[in-house]
Amino acid sequence: MYGERGLSDLPVFETVQEILSHYSCPSTCPATCCKIADINLDEKDLEILRQASKYKADRIESWNEDGEDHYKISPPCPFLESDKCSIYDRRPTMCRMFPFNFSNMPDVLLLFPCDMGANIFEDYVEYSKNILNRPLPAKTIEAFEQSHCSFGIKLNKGLSVPMLVFKVYDLMAFKEYLRSGLK
Repeated sequence: MYGERGLSDLPVFETVQEILSHYSCPSTCPATCCKIADINLDEKDLEILRQASKYKADRIESWNEDGEDHYKISPPCPFLESDKCSIYDRRPTMCRMFPFNFSNMPDVLLLFPCDMGANIFEDYVEYSKNILNRPLPAKTIEAFEQSHCSFGIKLNKGLSVPMLVFKVYDLMAFKEYLRSGLK
């Protein structure tokens, strides 16, 4: 699926990890990320999960498309126990990137409007306004806030949840802002 490289080998992974090192899920997090969407895996993730639990790893789906092997876990994640990840230190790359997710567009990531995503977005709004002197449009801020407020309700009803689109180069600059301590 990702050739010889795994998801964690992609340059954007390091950027996301640096950004996420400044945030954490609240203790009241209902583990929505583990319940809502497929978790795409690379071969490294597949091997780690098989070592963690052969029984639970049997829920991993695989298929071949255009000569490439693909793997995923359909929700809810079998490694989720009492709304906590039972393999947190060995969780798949996609889980380590949440609330960011890949997009079908190159050089673009999506941001889920969960509580941690809202905290990241709030800081990005301040960064855009105070550092870049390019305030985000009020429509964008309002749409994300509405999406955050209705996140749980929409998920419980099976409705789609709008996400914010980030260009990777914008995230790279935001990472440096967070690293600088100006926040």
